[in-house]
Amino acid sequence: MSNSKLLRSLFYFVASLSLFATFVQAQLIPASSFFERSAVDEIKISPDGSHIAITVSGDEESSLIIINLTSGKFVASFDAPGYQKIGNFYWVNEERIVFSTLLVRGGLDIPFPIGLIYALNIDNTRKYQLVSLTRDSGVFFISNLIADDPDHIRVIRQQVRRRSMALGRPDSFLLDVYRRPGRSSDNLSNRVSSPLRSGNLYSDSSGYPRVAAGKNDSNTFDVSFLYETDWIKIESFLRVDNRPLKYFDFVGFNSRNSQFYYIGVGEQGVRGLYLYDHQLRSNELLFQHPSFDIDREAIIFASDKITILGVKFVGDVFEQYYFGDHPEIQLHQSLDAAFPGEMMRITSSTLDGAKAVVGVFGPKRWGDFFLLDTASLRLEPIMNRSDLLLPELMAEVSPFAIRTTDGLVVHGYITKPKEASGPVPMIVIPHGGPIGVRDSLLFNREAQFFANHGFAVLQINFRGSGGYGVPFEESGYREWGLGIIDDITQATNWAIQTDIADQDKICIYGSSFGAYAAFTSVVREPDLYRCAIGYAGVYDLTKMDRSDIPWQLGEDSYLEEAVGVNEGDLRAQSPVYNADKINVPILIAHGGQDRRAPPFHARDMREALEDEGKEVEWLYESAEGHGFYSTENNVNFYNEILAFLNKHLK
Repeated sequence: MSNSKLLRSLFYFVASLSLFATFVQAQLIPASSFFERSAVDEIKISPDGSHIAITVSGDEESSLIIINLTSGKFVASFDAPGYQKIGNFYWVNEERIVFSTLLVRGGLDIPFPIGLIYALNIDNTRKYQLVSLTRDSGVFFISNLIADDPDHIRVIRQQVRRRSMALGRPDSFLLDVYRRPGRSSDNLSNRVSSPLRSGNLYSDSSGYPRVAAGKNDSNTFDVSFLYETDWIKIESFLRVDNRPLKYFDFVGFNSRNSQFYYIGVGEQGVRGLYLYDHQLRSNELLFQHPSFDIDREAIIFASDKITILGVKFVGDVFEQYYFGDHPEIQLHQSLDAAFPGEMMRITSSTLDGAKAVVGVFGPKRWGDFFLLDTASLRLEPIMNRSDLLLPELMAEVSPFAIRTTDGLVVHGYITKPKEASGPVPMIVIPHGGPIGVRDSLLFNREAQFFANHGFAVLQINFRGSGGYGVPFEESGYREWGLGIIDDITQATNWAIQTDIADQDKICIYGSSFGAYAAFTSVVREPDLYRCAIGYAGVYDLTKMDRSDIPWQLGEDSYLEEAVGVNEGDLRAQSPVYNADKINVPILIAHGGQDRRAPPFHARDMREALEDEGKEVEWLYESAEGHGFYSTENNVNFYNEILAFLNKHLK
């Protein structure tokens, strides 16, 4: 069928889904609707197309559910232990799924891998743990499937050293997915050890480890290639302009296992897609955007899961680029056209490519999943992440870019309340990190929640943010309380000058580093903001070494490079030592089990403010980590923020 016919079919389907909401009027949506758990995390179709597997998460449980697509019935499930979450899961063959679990420590934390691997069959049998934590503190991770072996997968075992897996040497094993662990029936074989003392091992398409890569103490990458029986250091061949290899993200081998793809840093310091050929010792750039980085998630694979069709990523807007003339490119381009202004991804497909699961995400769409029949060109809805946050009720999100006074171009996003006219109260939300992290055009529950309640939201990718090349990231080094704050200030003033924000009704709110930025901003700009909110924040730069950051390899040098070591400078840039300069109402929220920003940051900040006679509101959850994970605590927190904002801005 022609490309135009496919496009008409998809447009008709999408239009029919949204027709019912054409006349939906703007309405206030409670915090409970925005911050409840997603109805679905991920969906993958079985190799034969007969079943789908779905992961869903609650506050205290996470489940993997298998559904028969013919009958629509639930046929198998697995519930993760308390406060664990189902992580990556894979169809090893048409009847068996393997998956790992993650420990949930806080709403802002990336869930922590526990190192256990489980499996179950689609008839709910042979459901058991495949690996155990070893005596020498080794933990296991799923590495990759093996195309011609439906009974085994590759797994990585990493040692835990000084409380960190990043400090342990990795080993790779074949894991029999049908055998329980034990002395009499050991299911691990074919061990391959990394030549590097840390990092990861990556296998070719036949399932044999061929690449080792990891950070060293200098915060650069070592990379080795297994050629016949010898590990050969190759990072010198991967460098561009002979610069230190500060970034390496393995993507995969080609079908002949003679070359591998990876994400590296190219000219102008922008991350692009490269192809390395060990026989020729050559390094070929396949794609690089002039301004925006790509990462491994940007790569679009064909249904064979090896061939690369192109890249898809968020610059200021959603961008797609396809390579060559592979027949599946037409399908992807048609799906892109059917969901304009949104990010469409084929998240999984059958072995023959006849069926696929399509995920659609956008600035106003949290995530909808469809089943695509590539023969009949029919899309059928499976599930969405929320029945309550309809795209038709969400606010518009617009990108912007401004030039700073020292010549940098910084990008960001404005979310404006529906039907807003003229300047409105505004919340500035600097993101966390700060280095290498960014805000994007994808659905942001906080921004949409505040916009729904009448506030414009400004998000700024200040210097140091990720996505704009290494030089832009490094421009944020040692600028935490200086140039970064200047960028936030300039973006805020831009929003006032363009009649987006009411200059007398602006509050600044952030989490983690964003909380630091919020409080530092009201220190440096006492007349610009009417209030500030800090959530899971770092407020004392002299005590950054007391977090969990130094337990990651190379992070000691990172802290020295990115934050600085001069105690006088760090004190001058720390809000806790400048409480006397804060003259606006403050709300502090923190978790008692926070390891990234230990609770003393919040307590010391509160005490410093109260010693100066300042107005402080306090929300402390003793059982929470780096950010609140409990739905109840999250809903309560955002209701507290809303009351605080209404009190001081309206």
